[in-house]
Amino acid sequence: MFRYLLLALFLCATVPLVPHFLSGDGALFLSGSGERPVRDERARDDERETEGEKAFRIGRSRNGHYVLDVIINGQPVEMLVDTGASTVALPESVAEEAGIILQSSAYTVPVRTANGETSAAATRIDDLRIGPIRLRDVEAMVIRDQSLGTPLFGMSALNMLRRFDFSDDTLLLVQ
Repeated sequence: MFRYLLLALFLCATVPLVPHFLSGDGALFLSGSGERPVRDERARDDERETEGEKAFRIGRSRNGHYVLDVIINGQPVEMLVDTGASTVALPESVAEEAGIILQSSAYTVPVRTANGETSAAATRIDDLRIGPIRLRDVEAMVIRDQSLGTPLFGMSALNMLRRFDFSDDTLLLVQ
């Protein structure tokens, strides 16, 4: 008799929860109001925001590099993650599209690129966004197009993050 009483109590406690398990959420949510949580359909698997922490994940490309789609001053830019670059480096044409216009006389900083030695212009990027991550006042160099073909996401931006981690062919950026 005691077993039947325990079984009845167990069923009374669990039967109201069955709809939550059958809803396909894969999770159980209990709230005092009885409302179901609303999922943000715009959220992507490679982005997440937790309490006080913003994170972005990206997989390694076929050629073995990590390529980020960023927004610089409102302009979309594809950048190659380069831990060997001390700063963010932008080709002159990309910088101009992002509203960074420099005088010819600003190209005074000697730099070495894969294409050899050249002069760059030191500048700052007002606003740089990667998914939910937003960086402001990022140190950067602008290099003439013939010396730099691909924008580089260098250490001046990476060091502004709380952390970054390369593992299992994935780059994790955390702010």
